[in-house]
Amino acid sequence: MNAMKKNGKKAYNPNVPVLLLLSICIMAVLLGIEYLTTTTGRRNQAYQTSAMLVDQVRSVLLSNEKKERSLTDSLKEDYIAKAKAVSYIVDNVPETETDIAELIRIATLMSIDEIHLFTEDGMIYGGTVPPYYGFTFDSGEQIAFFKPMLANKALSMCQDVTPNTAEGKAMMYAICWNDAGTRMTQIGIEPRRLLDEMRTNEISEVVTDMPVYSGVDIIVADRQSGEILGATMSRQIGSTLSEIGIDLEGRDLSGICDFSAVVARKVSYCSAGELDDYVIVVTQERSHVNRDVPTTMLIVFIYLLLAAIVIALVVRHTTRRILAEQINANTDPMTGFLNRRAYETDMKRLDKDGGGEDLVYISIDLNGLKEINDNFGHEAGDALLIGAAECMFRAFGEYGKLYRIGGDEFVVLLNADTARLAELRKSYEGCLRVWSERHGRTLSTACGYVRAAEAPDKSMVELAKLADQRMYEAKAEYYHVNGKDRRKG
Repeated sequence: MNAMKKNGKKAYNPNVPVLLLLSICIMAVLLGIEYLTTTTGRRNQAYQTSAMLVDQVRSVLLSNEKKERSLTDSLKEDYIAKAKAVSYIVDNVPETETDIAELIRIATLMSIDEIHLFTEDGMIYGGTVPPYYGFTFDSGEQIAFFKPMLANKALSMCQDVTPNTAEGKAMMYAICWNDAGTRMTQIGIEPRRLLDEMRTNEISEVVTDMPVYSGVDIIVADRQSGEILGATMSRQIGSTLSEIGIDLEGRDLSGICDFSAVVARKVSYCSAGELDDYVIVVTQERSHVNRDVPTTMLIVFIYLLLAAIVIALVVRHTTRRILAEQINANTDPMTGFLNRRAYETDMKRLDKDGGGEDLVYISIDLNGLKEINDNFGHEAGDALLIGAAECMFRAFGEYGKLYRIGGDEFVVLLNADTARLAELRKSYEGCLRVWSERHGRTLSTACGYVRAAEAPDKSMVELAKLADQRMYEAKAEYYHVNGKDRRKG
């Protein structure tokens, strides 16, 4: 309209109904695009949520397994100790070897269910359960677990919870040799606490008690058969994944696999993964995921977009301003190094937190700067300062922080062991020589190096004083060797 008026032309007014229809069509297309975009986002969000739930289930199952294993290991140590205690008693009171009543009394006192005495060849010849006499390590799969005892008399063993050979009763057995190597003593205990823990950790119990959102279901199934062992919808337990509409054939479950399926007659977003012998599936009903999209998503999207733009602009402006102020407040304008303010702040922090034994404090001061300023002007002196700073940066910049704390006074704080420090010193001195050759003017500095490991009990201020002392010694040596008046440096 403005362009038309400027060119002296009359604006064209289209037919209002046609314009309205066109606007509606455009809005419909935009709403359709927004709807598709939003539902795709919701679907992806649903998959992300499902993936997190799969990982949470994995974590819970692994945690339960870890607790169960920790309890098992603890019981094994305890049971082996009890087996050794019984063996010690039998060795020191030989008559108990054939006294069943006494062995039963010992078992009762030590909270043991069974005691078995084995010959050197691996046959039960005594103990609290006479019907087991004559059993050998070849009598069954459970008892055969202890066959390695025959080959190593220094060995002690304890079995996981296993149905025993005679009755199929869930037991844990521990066995050890006596000191003379003539007899093995085995104890058997029904680990009630561990069995209770194992029952609590059953998949059906763990998964059913997991809190989930409306429309979300967690399923754990056997990886081979597909039988559902646990589900937040308990009526699914006992069914198979295929029976409720989940087909995992050909899917890679090593990570998280996302797919859509009709689960229990409801279109759902699914995420699946595996853990040992289990398959974990999380389903979310699509209708629940998208329940509020048609009425609210467009308005929410617009407001969020505008808010994000405004916030981003404000944050960017504020951040740039703050960063600029921080940089200016802590930076030396000539060299770009940190200034005395930053130096004092870092020194206080290091005094509080410590810098470690590889911390190195380097005090650096230019030699002959006053003479250069007096004879050639401050511009030439500034060139030396900048050249020295460049060499410091090339040698030390990668390993620590560099400060200009005064006119020609520099400090470097870095972490390096003795060998690395020697390399850095060599690199720095080489850089000074190269600069001097390139510019036809001697660039020399006096340096005082102190490693924190030399004086572990000293504060940062004391390290600085020691470094300054060594620097001044180096400066005195420089003027002595070069026959110059130190007052000119």
